[in-house]
Amino acid sequence: MSKRTPLDYSINKPLSTDYNPFRYVVKDIPLFISLILILSFGLLMLYSSSGQSLAMVSRQFIYILGGLAIMTFVSHLKPESYKNILMHSYWLGFLMLIYVLINPAEGYSTSRWIDLGFFSFQPSEILRLILPLSLVAYLCRKESKIKFSDWFLTTFAALLVSYLIFEQPDLGTSLIVFTSGMIPIFLAGLPLRIIASYLLIIALISPYVWSNLLEYQKQRILTYFDSNVDPLGDGWNIAQSQTAIGSGGFFGKGYLQGTQSQLNFIPESHSDFIFSVIGEELGLLGIAFLFVVYSFILWRVFKIGLMAQSTFERLACCSLGFIFLLFILINVSMVVGIIPVVGVPLPLISQGGTSIVVHLLAFGVILSSKRPQL
Repeated sequence: MSKRTPLDYSINKPLSTDYNPFRYVVKDIPLFISLILILSFGLLMLYSSSGQSLAMVSRQFIYILGGLAIMTFVSHLKPESYKNILMHSYWLGFLMLIYVLINPAEGYSTSRWIDLGFFSFQPSEILRLILPLSLVAYLCRKESKIKFSDWFLTTFAALLVSYLIFEQPDLGTSLIVFTSGMIPIFLAGLPLRIIASYLLIIALISPYVWSNLLEYQKQRILTYFDSNVDPLGDGWNIAQSQTAIGSGGFFGKGYLQGTQSQLNFIPESHSDFIFSVIGEELGLLGIAFLFVVYSFILWRVFKIGLMAQSTFERLACCSLGFIFLLFILINVSMVVGIIPVVGVPLPLISQGGTSIVVHLLAFGVILSSKRPQL
């Protein structure tokens, strides 16, 4: 069976010896402008989808400013300076997941939140970033060839935190976190025979996993195959979302003029289903604009990653790029009814402080790998 090799590209153009990482405040102007553009677009859509709530938009704006400040700071660090910190950050995420199961925040129906008084957050959101980066740092800790034990340990590490998230309970996020952890493992050159073994194991344990799902989790999966199974629950959510997107046509009904969105027919319209509001009010034209900006961001991310200097930087950038793409595809697919409903916000658009800060922190890591000639 053929062997896979780690993602690797050689760059012939030498680096400038007098390069100062603190020379520029913004290390990639095209990427920065596109991020500002989509964040501003997100604030406009949040204002509409939240029932024109200035308070919600103001909170989101504060998180954006904080996230941009963190992104700028991290972008001027040398990747080697925080490589070991990233590798050990896994244990911080692990301890947060243990803590939230033992001592969940009051006022929430599930054990997913940590309340610090002045704000609360979901550790699982942070694990979407911590897990892949810590695994990349671990796999790239040495220059030698990755051993079988490394593949096993990284996969087990991804499974462990995913299981803790599943116990919150949060099946959707646990699967997404696990996938986020497997992306860098795959890009690092996971052998095909091990991939085949993993797929076989998944097939064998699927009946056991199904039997241990909670009733509402089974209901969401069944609704995916037939929306009439739960017409007033998840079936209602998808039906209203599809109606909103379909009624938008090419130009949409106009900003703040959506009937499904403004009359609160769309569930969670300010977070998970904000894409439906975009489709209804701005139509296919607004969706096309969103996808063009997303595509440009991804192009810059992968270009930075493929031109990076070290294997660690290439794997980190490309892994974060694929994870960003994964979140977009999951949210859009969920909203239009292609996959079951899971709690995945639309990146940089949906309401959610933790999500905004985590995504911008990820872009800081990506920008820290940018070569001066790019």
